[in-house]
Amino acid sequence: MLKPKRIAFTGGPSGGKTSLIEVVLRHFGAKVTAVPEAATILYSGGFPRKPGSASMKHIQRAIYYVVRELEDLSFTMEPKKIALCDRGTLDNMAYWPKGGKGFLESIESTMEEELSRYDIVIHLSPPVKQDIYRLSTTRIESHAKALELDKRTQEMWKNHPKRFLISDEPDFLIKVNKAIKILEKEIGKM
Repeated sequence: MLKPKRIAFTGGPSGGKTSLIEVVLRHFGAKVTAVPEAATILYSGGFPRKPGSASMKHIQRAIYYVVRELEDLSFTMEPKKIALCDRGTLDNMAYWPKGGKGFLESIESTMEEELSRYDIVIHLSPPVKQDIYRLSTTRIESHAKALELDKRTQEMWKNHPKRFLISDEPDFLIKVNKAIKILEKEIGKM
């Protein structure tokens, strides 16, 4: 079995991606490294959030290119480690206006190229119950919008050959255990 190089953690807002990556880093230790979420970096740094389709296209392209550079930097700096990516390049398509139409053309890529960037994709769905839905400081989506984005994100990644779906659970630790079991099976206990 070939050791994966890049694992994307995807899903709707507040699905637990960032928190799960922290746990996976501790569990697998020096064999893995984290690639932070580009949107959080950009928004925390003051990247403007203006309403409308034209603005969203600029935002998603900026996020896409930052994601690619962060991933490439990870491989340059730590080539022997498996990169745990907080979102993947196809996540931008879920946020793109009109159901993602025109996104791939705007970045001069194809679905096949973007899918092939990742060896494994783990999709974490946000909480179904609104009373336990939590927004981070950089997230502004309503609970209903988060669920919609989750479905759109699932659609973007549906053709990845090693995609695993982890649905909402009443306890986040159940999600963590499911993800660890998937990773131990796919990449070994390391």
